[in-house]
Amino acid sequence: MRDILPKPDAGPHASPSAATPPAEYPGGMRVADKVLTAFNHACTVGDLEAAEEILTALEKITERRIRRFGGDRRRETFTVNHAREHLDWLRAKRRG
Repeated sequence: MRDILPKPDAGPHASPSAATPPAEYPGGMRVADKVLTAFNHACTVGDLEAAEEILTALEKITERRIRRFGGDRRRETFTVNHAREHLDWLRAKRRG
């Protein structure tokens, strides 16, 4: 059984997608969450080229959500920035 998270405060900083618990989405995840899962999988199996392309898609999704709903740019892009740093770290590790 999946835990249902309480809805966060719907202030001006929250996008409508952030105010909706995961249980209200088909499959229980937002598209950005699914794309992030694909990115993590590509990194895990070592396909860094695919991870780069998936990260580009995640960046586009995040930018579109910021333009459409507003919100705190730092909060919205934290995950994307972390993913970019992780990919850079994996590349540096691979180079030796």
